Amino acid sequence: MKLKHIPEDFVVEELIRPTLGEGELTYFWLTKKGWTTEGALRAIAKAMRINYRRLKFAGTKDKHAITKQAVSAFKISPERLEGLKITDLTIEIIGTGEDPLSLGSLEGNKFTIVVRDVDGEPDPEKVEEILTKGFLNVFGSQRFGRGNTHLIGKAIVFGELEKAAEEILCFVADNEFLDKKEFRQRIKAHWGKWAELVPQLPRGMHIEGDVLKWLEHNPTDFAGAIRNLPKHLRKLYVHAYQSWIFNKALLETPNAEGLLPVPGSKTVLGRDDFSKNVQAILEKEEVLLTNFECERMPELRSEGDTREARIKIQKLEVGPAEPDEAFEGRKKVTVSFSLPKGCYATVLLDQLFS
Repeated sequence: MKLKHIPEDFVVEELIRPTLGEGELTYFWLTKKGWTTEGALRAIAKAMRINYRRLKFAGTKDKHAITKQAVSAFKISPERLEGLKITDLTIEIIGTGEDPLSLGSLEGNKFTIVVRDVDGEPDPEKVEEILTKGFLNVFGSQRFGRGNTHLIGKAIVFGELEKAAEEILCFVADNEFLDKKEFRQRIKAHWGKWAELVPQLPRGMHIEGDVLKWLEHNPTDFAGAIRNLPKHLRKLYVHAYQSWIFNKALLETPNAEGLLPVPGSKTVLGRDDFSKNVQAILEKEEVLLTNFECERMPELRSEGDTREARIKIQKLEVGPAEPDEAFEGRKKVTVSFSLPKGCYATVLLDQLFS
């Protein structure tokens, strides 16, 4: 199975309804192709010469896709936004209001996805099973960013902020471009020589740049360097670690049902098999639930949450198998559906076509 062979294969539209009225915020639809949400908003902020943090959104969207999401802009007129011209970004004004967008604003997402390099349509029995019983609601790989956001979160939870900075700066992803891979290796070899490293920063490494530029002037202030990142991103690191624990426990307890705990500082674990698996993982990780108070960075504390073990979807449309022009002798299938916020299309498709 191959996803996102081209951006047009993966189309996502947010299901969100901002409260409109008089206010200092302008809401707009941002349609993007080949951009991360972070990168797109930074480009908009740069073009308008405003602080990036004046732009708020409800959820990050994939780079290798065509995505449509809502954004709120503080004290930016609709006319200024409509005049922007940035390649592969489109802005459509929704209206004005008072409440900045956040994760709580999102209702869900609508997907239309071309699944390539498959034998044919998914097994009808598997489709029926997912429609009746739902699919296992693990967090998708996007939750873990380049592959190590949970490790950054773990370091923050333990108060090991230099280690967190090292994970941000030095971790080499499997698909890392050569210039970025070499730069990360250079950082590791010249750790602490921030002034030498900053001028060598490759384009597009915005997060790493924010950390390095702080350290250039505050060489041992790793807390300040991490705080130089947007708060929503720092929270995502902690949430990724919680998600990693949840995934491991759920995969070991695939018959679990109902609401399950995503571990945090105020989580109370029960005597059920899922809770026992969570506890075993915590012990192996040598982490206590109270560690999620994030003592050295308390603004990131997480009390925990709950998450459904399985998700039922009301509507799932599976198109006919067609010849796949990108993979000779193989088929492609178009699938469309909507999911509540926090659920992952890639997880559903993995289970549908496995």
